[in-house]
Amino acid sequence: MAKSRSGGPKKRRFTGNRYIIRATINENDETSKLNSTESASAKKLESSHTSLEIFSERLFETSKDNRIVSWTTLISFFATVCCPDCYSQGLELIEDSVSGLCSHMNLKCKNCSFFKGFPTTEKMKGSCLISSSIVLGLRIIGKGFSAGKKLCAFLGLPFLSKLAFRNQERKLLKATERVAQENINAALSEIKGSNSFTKCGISIDGTWQRRGYSSLNGCVSAISVDTGKILDIEVMTQYCHICAKGNCQSSKHVCSNYKCSSGNMEVVGAYRIFERSNVRNVQYNEYYGDGDSKGYESVKNFYGINTVTKLECIGHVQKRVGGRLRQLKKRRTVWEGKII
Repeated sequence: MAKSRSGGPKKRRFTGNRYIIRATINENDETSKLNSTESASAKKLESSHTSLEIFSERLFETSKDNRIVSWTTLISFFATVCCPDCYSQGLELIEDSVSGLCSHMNLKCKNCSFFKGFPTTEKMKGSCLISSSIVLGLRIIGKGFSAGKKLCAFLGLPFLSKLAFRNQERKLLKATERVAQENINAALSEIKGSNSFTKCGISIDGTWQRRGYSSLNGCVSAISVDTGKILDIEVMTQYCHICAKGNCQSSKHVCSNYKCSSGNMEVVGAYRIFERSNVRNVQYNEYYGDGDSKGYESVKNFYGINTVTKLECIGHVQKRVGGRLRQLKKRRTVWEGKII
């Protein structure tokens, strides 16, 4: 005989079904919304639409990138593709011409008159974008024509001629100078606001192409203390390739603009930046430099006697003192009877 339950029957809880409409109350705006319980099929369809949108976005992002494809792989692939006119298999891919890293391809059908030509990369104003990209990439990492030629030779890729490489460099130089000047003007307008003349503090520091005091190229930048954006820049060089080769018949080239020691570049660059402040209707009344800065002595009386205040960089001193203390600790020297 089965054992009877001690209590009453257990009350079953109603959980609803797929056709029940539930009222949900939003606690933030105290408004109620009617949401229907979705079925499994509806959820799958919704998730499939979402994944399709994500895939489309990723496909659009990757479509802007470049890929290196083997030439034999392309030929074998198009050999299996059907012609859109006669639907026969076996399209022939022929390289018509080469312009730097860009090739002009022709797609022909062996059985009919189908012909289609296309470049391997996008073009803008008659110039291949991949050629500008590789020149810009080489210049960003500090390399030039010889390094790019060796790299493409090992990869089995065509490369630009020296004349085409120099033309791309000139185009990129004009573009970078224009963008840099626009950013500097925007940073200066942010400092000035609606005023035609303003005073601000700047941090001036110099950098060189090589470490030490033997570098032929250097750069001095002025950064706003308030916004942290560059307000002016002075690039200096004491070497000219054209003049060194003796091909200086033309006076249009940009020659060297500095003749002194490399260590003095920061001083001269700071003074030139202060000279341009009068043209830009701004006055640099605070000079924020590192501990070993010599540029302040050349500009402290630029607008008058002691019109420029010097601000010291504590972090620069902390770095040097900390480095000396760590070196002293490694030596474990004895000082006043104690081992440091």
